Amino acid sequence: MILAHIKQSLRETFPVRASEWALALMLLNWSLILVLNPDLFADGASYRPLAAMMKQDTWALLCLVAGAGRLIFLAINGAWRRSPHLRALGAFIACLFWFQITVGFAQAGTWSTGLAVYPVLLLLDSYNVMRAVTDAAASDQRHQERARNGNKH
Repeated sequence: MILAHIKQSLRETFPVRASEWALALMLLNWSLILVLNPDLFADGASYRPLAAMMKQDTWALLCLVAGAGRLIFLAINGAWRRSPHLRALGAFIACLFWFQITVGFAQAGTWSTGLAVYPVLLLLDSYNVMRAVTDAAASDQRHQERARNGNKH
């Protein structure tokens, strides 16, 4: 049943949520790159401020959990009333990563291409938070209307 929902949901909502899917995958890919390049933080001057925040393997694990979790939230969206709330949470958590990465690259003083990309990802996911919160509010309102009319589902 959930697989059928995921398939239908992807068909119906992917075009309007493509940026959410892409940004979740980017965060997951960040984890993969950090695992495949264990010396990236040590060798890259742009990454030194990030290394000062936490170890590279910790970043990798957190990016894995956040990215995979967000992909799961997107896949089940609509199957459960609170799923838009999870989408908003996933986008908000991703914003924390994009913000820290942006600040880290800015603190490095190397003016890497990351400063052209990560602030934009932060802005895009900030927009995604607002869209998901709007969807969550609409879901809550529909639920309240159904409850008033005697239908709890």
